[in-house]
Amino acid sequence: MTPPPSPDPAPHAPRRRPYGIVRLSAPVAVAPTRPHPGAGTRRWYGPRVPLPPLSMGTLRRRDGAGRRD
Repeated sequence: MTPPPSPDPAPHAPRRRPYGIVRLSAPVAVAPTRPHPGAGTRRWYGPRVPLPPLSMGTLRRRDGAGRRD
């Protein structure tokens, strides 16, 4: 017994765009960006100090403070 022939695929229909999407007829030019004054001097607290990575052992208190038992 042979399976019935598969129907022809449906013709391509235009998809509905998600809410808020607008199709433009031409590309929109991006406005040139100017650097903000003082963009490189935002860290008012000084140079960045390298810190060692934290581990779970470092985060645990050894004196038992903070225990609820």
